[in-house]
Amino acid sequence: MRHQRVLVLFFILTLTTRCFIGSESTKFIIQNRCPDTIWPATLAGSGTPQLASTGFQLSPGSTTSLDLPTGWSGRLWARTLCSTDSLGKFNCDTGDCGSGTITCNGAGGAPPASLIEFTLSGHNGNDQDFYDISLVDGFNLPISVTPQGGSGTKCNTISCPVNLNSGCPGELALVGAGGRAIGCKSACFALGQPQYCCTGGYGSPSTCPPTVYSKYFKGACPQAYSYAYDDGSSTFTCSGQPDYLITFCP
Repeated sequence: MRHQRVLVLFFILTLTTRCFIGSESTKFIIQNRCPDTIWPATLAGSGTPQLASTGFQLSPGSTTSLDLPTGWSGRLWARTLCSTDSLGKFNCDTGDCGSGTITCNGAGGAPPASLIEFTLSGHNGNDQDFYDISLVDGFNLPISVTPQGGSGTKCNTISCPVNLNSGCPGELALVGAGGRAIGCKSACFALGQPQYCCTGGYGSPSTCPPTVYSKYFKGACPQAYSYAYDDGSSTFTCSGQPDYLITFCP
């Protein structure tokens, strides 16, 4: 009898712990369909914990997954053209987080980088997941997000499937070895002027309309954020706590 009581108590404690930490919550399934190895990374938003992995290697054709706690918010991106120097310092040509290691440990990626942003249900009382693809920090890789389950009129697959590097305006291009564009900077990052950053006298939707540069991003990737005030056609929501398939180079 004592052994049975211990088993019952263990079961109750295990179930309670799972409910508390949200182990049955959202999962990211991350796949690399690019021809080259990439190094995805994550950064938690304010007030939510960093994930168990903040950076990892993903070879072509590979898939991995990450578990997210209830109410998590943050971003995910991929670093490209990474290597380790003679002193053992890890660095990447795009999306580098400056940690010197494969894990980013709470640091964000340097622009230009294609971002996926999430605020999951349970965060500040939300009953929906909010997600988007953002090119506000520029572009380095095509990307897509597909809910696995869930419901809602805006619970859709979203993508930026086009390689924007090849046609990037010269003044925005990040050029790598051999003169090839490996990233496309935002006009704010590249030019630093308030009309592109929506700052100063341009700090409202009415005074900061789309520019020729943001229209380049939006024309190719209409579901993605192209600049700061591009909310209307760029934010998506799901109810029902789905998982999300994140594909680089869909």
